[in-house]
Amino acid sequence: MKKFIISIIFISLIISCKSVNNNTIDTAATNYKEIESKITLKDRSGLYKSKSPYFVLNIDLKNSGYAYVTLKGWMVYNGMIKVGEPNSEDKIFKLQVDNITYIILEFNNNNLDNAKASIFLKDVLQQALNLNKA
Repeated sequence: MKKFIISIIFISLIISCKSVNNNTIDTAATNYKEIESKITLKDRSGLYKSKSPYFVLNIDLKNSGYAYVTLKGWMVYNGMIKVGEPNSEDKIFKLQVDNITYIILEFNNNNLDNAKASIFLKDVLQQALNLNKA
C-alpha cells in the first residue's frame, strides 16, 4: 500500500513539473514578443551610413523624431527632415526630401544597427542602400 501511494505521489509530481515548465516557456516567449514589438523610433536614434562608394546617404536620427539627412548622388541635399513621432513603433518611414524626391527608410526589429533605404525620384526607385549604424 505504501508503494502504491508513493508511486502516485511521484507520478503527480512529474506531471506537475512538466506543466509548470511549459507555462514558464510560453510566458517567456510572450514577454520577448512584447518587448520586441515595443521598439520605438526613439530607441533607433543614431547615425546610419551607407557603404556605397558612389552614393552617399547618411541619416542622423535624433530622439525628437527628426533626422539630419546628407544625400550625395545625382543630387546633393543636406537638411533636417521629420521622420515620425518619437514613440512610434512603425518599422517603415517616408522621408520627403523635396516635392519629387523621397526616401523610404525601413528598420528591422531583430537588429537595431541596420536599416534599409530606398531613394525615389518621381516615384521611380533610383537607389536601394543598406545602412549600418556608425
